[in-house]
Amino acid sequence: MSYYLAIDQGSHASRAFLFDETGNIAASCSNDVVANRPAYGRVEHDAGQLLFSVRDVLAELITGLDRREQEKIIVCGIATQRSTVLAWQSNGEPIGPVLSWQDVRAADFVETLRSHERRIQQLTGLPLSAHYGASKLGWLLGEISPASVVKQEEIRLSPLVSFLLYHLIENKPYVVDHSNAQRTQLMDLVKLDWSKQLTQWFGVPVNYLPECKPMLANYGILSGTQVSVTAVCGDQNAALFGTGEISNDTALINLGSGAFILRPLPEHTASQKQLTGIASSGNKTVSYLREATINGAGSALSWVAEKYGIDDIKQRLPAWLQTIEAPPLFINTIGGLGAPWWRQDIEAEFIGHNDFNNKGALVVAVIESIAFMLFANIVLMMEESPLKILRVSGGLSNVDGLCQKLASLSRLTVERTDNPEATARGVAWLAAGSPADWGSPGTTDIFRPIPDKALNQRYSQYIKILEIKLGE
Repeated sequence: MSYYLAIDQGSHASRAFLFDETGNIAASCSNDVVANRPAYGRVEHDAGQLLFSVRDVLAELITGLDRREQEKIIVCGIATQRSTVLAWQSNGEPIGPVLSWQDVRAADFVETLRSHERRIQQLTGLPLSAHYGASKLGWLLGEISPASVVKQEEIRLSPLVSFLLYHLIENKPYVVDHSNAQRTQLMDLVKLDWSKQLTQWFGVPVNYLPECKPMLANYGILSGTQVSVTAVCGDQNAALFGTGEISNDTALINLGSGAFILRPLPEHTASQKQLTGIASSGNKTVSYLREATINGAGSALSWVAEKYGIDDIKQRLPAWLQTIEAPPLFINTIGGLGAPWWRQDIEAEFIGHNDFNNKGALVVAVIESIAFMLFANIVLMMEESPLKILRVSGGLSNVDGLCQKLASLSRLTVERTDNPEATARGVAWLAAGSPADWGSPGTTDIFRPIPDKALNQRYSQYIKILEIKLGE
């Protein structure tokens, strides 16, 4: 029996998993991480804490095995939160905080590039947005004092994954995989390398950036082991492969801090309102995907819980979803509006609701806002080609009411898998060489459309209000 190691560094936790030869979890460890929100639109992590959390779960997982079991670990895959960046020195020391994918502190600078918006999207497959790494890297560079002890030639500006790889791999490489590089909005999606034009527009010198590598490559040996790191990618890219093979008429919806709709593309095609991304890349191959991102999913529930002092949401949510029939509307701009609107200047608010002591109504409104934004993006994807099945995974996929509302709105079958760790399983599968004998995770629940006139009316009203706020 061989084992495949997966490291999943996310917004709320760093986790390590061992998968066996059939794709089942043999062992796992987790370590929570904390995000700081020093001001509106600013979301930070401490680089040292993130690195410690990864090392901690690795050590706990590996030391929990006897020597013979440790020797059965063949390869390792690493997946990280995307669009999360930092500045650091060539000796591995961070310069300031890690800026989260949720951070939009450089939004004002992004607005100065609107005249280049169309070209930026053509080159990167991404709409111009402060959520991606480029503007944040430029901001970080501007914060490095000329009087600092840091020498210019020692500055590194990179996605989080590059910092982690430097510290986790024996030969300390300065590299980044294609999927994380793309989310900086500095990489040419066709050439799969940094764009001179983009780096000039965003003010990020190419010589500060890491070397771009395929997602599937030999990255080196994990420090303190004999295990080769053979796959590195963004968390959602990994999740695409975590629930079994997905056909062109199926979309994966990964529901975590954010919500992400992923659909494989038969070939590279552009979209004006949604993302074109990299599903996988090797030395001579590349495949693409269509993606839509909703920033306020689990993070929106955390927001409403903190703002209105709501305890035990997970335990109380099922009853609220079953009994509250006419919730207010929640204009969910937590983290900024993602696809297909791409705006950061709309404030979050409840519409048609004055009783803020009715905690259940507030929470149900947040759940419905997630379903509404997902459905708006599903409509756009279906305009490209039909969908028959929505496959959901991630922590929020365990909310029956959300799955049912999504099925009723879309009139599609929603399948929930028994694999909540889609990211870890996906990157382990990639690292293992995409083995054909890994069983597909079973489907635990199926949600079929149920006519819901009131829900559809609230959706229509929701979209109309958004259009007014957006000036459309």
